[in-house]
Amino acid sequence: MTSTVRQQPAIPTTLKLEDLQWQPVDPHNPSGPKMAALWGDPTSGPYGALLRVPAGFQSPMHRHTSDERVVVIQGASIHWVQGEDPAAAPTMRAGDYLLMPAGVNHVSAATADEDCLELITQDGKFDFTLAAAPSG
Repeated sequence: MTSTVRQQPAIPTTLKLEDLQWQPVDPHNPSGPKMAALWGDPTSGPYGALLRVPAGFQSPMHRHTSDERVVVIQGASIHWVQGEDPAAAPTMRAGDYLLMPAGVNHVSAATADEDCLELITQDGKFDFTLAAAPSG
């Protein structure tokens, strides 16, 4: 049996940066990173959104259920995976692309110079699971 998914026809859409609805990624930290959906729904996915990360912000070690794709639009960010030396992580600037595979523990940070604006997409919902602290 073949299933046909009906999709609504695409319509021209313009979203201006100053008109976007920004939501805190962590409702308990309203001064932290904020996300504005461009398409889809980050609470159920798939989606595309802008992520504004304050200058100097560094996330805790965490992972996502779906692959995360990031393009830096403005500012600079640094991302490293668990076990890597943060000082050796490359600084990403406007136009640079990152793929963080699902389930990979990592840290995401904005440099101290200025806020970082990134395009982020995922094929599933946005989630954020803290990594277990290393034992030892």
